[in-house]
Amino acid sequence: MRSGPSGFRRRLRSRRALPIGYPMGVVARLLLPALLPALLVGLVGLPATPAGAAVAAEPAITLAVSGPGTELRPSFDPTVSRYAVATTAATAGRLTVTASTGDPAGVIRVNGVVVRGPTEVSGLAPGDEVSVFVDDAAGRRTYALVYLPAGFPEITTVVDGPETAAGHVLVTLGTFAAALDRNGVPVYVHDFGQPVADLKPAPHGRYTLMRRLPGPASDWDLVELDAQLREATLSRTVGLVNTDNHDSILRADGSRLFVAYEPDPLSGLVDAVIQEVDAAGAVVYTWDSGDHLDPAATTAGAASDWAHINSIEILPGGDVLASFRHLSAALRIAWSDHDGHQRGDVVWRLGGRHNDFTFVGDPHGGPCAQHTVSRLPDGHLLVFDNGSAVLESTPSYCVDPADRLGPTVNRAVTRVTEYALDETTLTATLVRSWDHPGRFSYFAGSARRLVGGNTLVNWASYRGALVSEVAPDGRVVWELAAPAVLSYRAEKAEVADRIDPVVEVTLPDGELGGGVYETGDAVAPHVRCTDRGGSTLQSCSLSGPTLATGTPGERAVTATATDGAGNVTTVRRAYTVVGAQPAIAVRSKGAWRTTRTLRLPRRGDVRRAVLRVTNTSARPAALTLRGSRAGSAYRVRYVVAGRDVTAAVLAGTWRTQSLAPGQDARVKVVVTRRGARAVPRRTIRVVAGRSDAPASDSSLALGLRSR
Repeated sequence: MRSGPSGFRRRLRSRRALPIGYPMGVVARLLLPALLPALLVGLVGLPATPAGAAVAAEPAITLAVSGPGTELRPSFDPTVSRYAVATTAATAGRLTVTASTGDPAGVIRVNGVVVRGPTEVSGLAPGDEVSVFVDDAAGRRTYALVYLPAGFPEITTVVDGPETAAGHVLVTLGTFAAALDRNGVPVYVHDFGQPVADLKPAPHGRYTLMRRLPGPASDWDLVELDAQLREATLSRTVGLVNTDNHDSILRADGSRLFVAYEPDPLSGLVDAVIQEVDAAGAVVYTWDSGDHLDPAATTAGAASDWAHINSIEILPGGDVLASFRHLSAALRIAWSDHDGHQRGDVVWRLGGRHNDFTFVGDPHGGPCAQHTVSRLPDGHLLVFDNGSAVLESTPSYCVDPADRLGPTVNRAVTRVTEYALDETTLTATLVRSWDHPGRFSYFAGSARRLVGGNTLVNWASYRGALVSEVAPDGRVVWELAAPAVLSYRAEKAEVADRIDPVVEVTLPDGELGGGVYETGDAVAPHVRCTDRGGSTLQSCSLSGPTLATGTPGERAVTATATDGAGNVTTVRRAYTVVGAQPAIAVRSKGAWRTTRTLRLPRRGDVRRAVLRVTNTSARPAALTLRGSRAGSAYRVRYVVAGRDVTAAVLAGTWRTQSLAPGQDARVKVVVTRRGARAVPRRTIRVVAGRSDAPASDSSLALGLRSR
């Protein structure tokens, strides 16, 4: 914003910054070009690049979308990674993506899948992102195509300078809430189905907005969104007719401040109300303008809605700073008893008919029909000063600074002002004032000071611009336009991507069904990765291009996706490789294993385990079981369905009935310690085989320990 009082206006031009080069030292400029090729030849053994040789250009990339009602926004530029895709109801969640690279060996992936030519993606929901990877001689370039809700307005970047502050712009556009990047592409977008307003950050990484209730009355809910911008809780005023959308405050402790437009049955007017509710939903305090202000003496021209509150802020110390459009004044309201004021008292009024301040350097004598009055860290006040004029039957709300109690005057100029307040001498000195020639926002709008000193201006009812970012010297360094819609207010915040990518791994059906393959099969898994967190998917990879099927067993393939915020999702997909060898496992407690040790510290101790033998082959088979003895220190018995089969197992003649592929049989092993003297560890080796394939044995070791 420009320093000094209002009085200077400049027309602004959109300029793109050019790269700035930094001069090298004289010696480096003279010596490096001559020495570097020779050094490379001597050290690396490579020929020097001939002087004037051309540097290979990066392969050209194209990217386009097609489908009913679709349009890529903005137009494709290989250096821009994120795009919005406009849709209509006829788009029906389907989108055709066409991408190419000038590198003949290049590879295009859509949602992680290698594609050639136009590729249709279906099943898309509003806010979903289609990921496009281009891998070629220049490396990997990643792109995200955000599938917009049908009817989402077109947003264009008008000014895009390098001095723009980091972050996303939070706006509400009719029924849509969105967080936009510098190109107007949403990192978050949602259609709430009802008008929404005032999307902004809240404590603990959350967000809030106001959503209108269905029906003719203007009544709203405060909607709390979690860190992933999902609807979490709803709340509203307690015991009042109305909950209003103009502002709300959610504190870190869960308490809330609401505003309301409350009908007064005695006066027939609509009062402005501020209500504090604690985290449990109990009313702490309700302030009503009808109890503290005189409508006839204070309003600047409104009829029933005589005060029209539109912003609230909690000041250091706990008082509330409130803006009243129809009073053309901001009021400091005592929220507790202090300094001779009782709770609810008006401590001071900045502007309006009963202004308490002497304005220094402000020819307009304070704000008019203002919105979004906020306190800056240095104590100054920042005001989005709408201005006002007679519009049909609606009066102007601008008081005449020369006659504050007299008729209102027209001032059809919207400006952003900053005042330094001296609350002791009650002076308000205009520090900065900025306006854009020809821009008049009759209602709504906001101004927010950003980290670094820029100011974010939301134009609301002026449709020639959506938001502007203004440098301290008054230059517009960034601006979005959306002529078809307005946003009541705009905030800038870093909307963190807390949404993990989604990974799907598909294994082709083998002869034995999905996920089961014969030894030696060549199987290529398929992976698909999607992401909608706003930071653009960066990778989607498998642990190997083919499955390991060299030997039988339970195996797994893993797929991993990573987005630009570092969120990682890894999916493990198990599969089975079968062969002639049966599988054998043991369990005493917990999971099945191929080895197990049983502890029998005292004479007479008994331990039990279960053996599981499984037919892992491709056809039915009967399996045999052969077990060893454990010496004189332990007695080992094998039991099947209550029947002792020890003799047959020791002889290797016990066999199962015919088992289908994947079917198993269970054998209980009962071990008893005989002697009292400790003995070294003993091992029982149990061998499972197939009666029709003698060379197909599998074995496991069951350890026995007396200590």
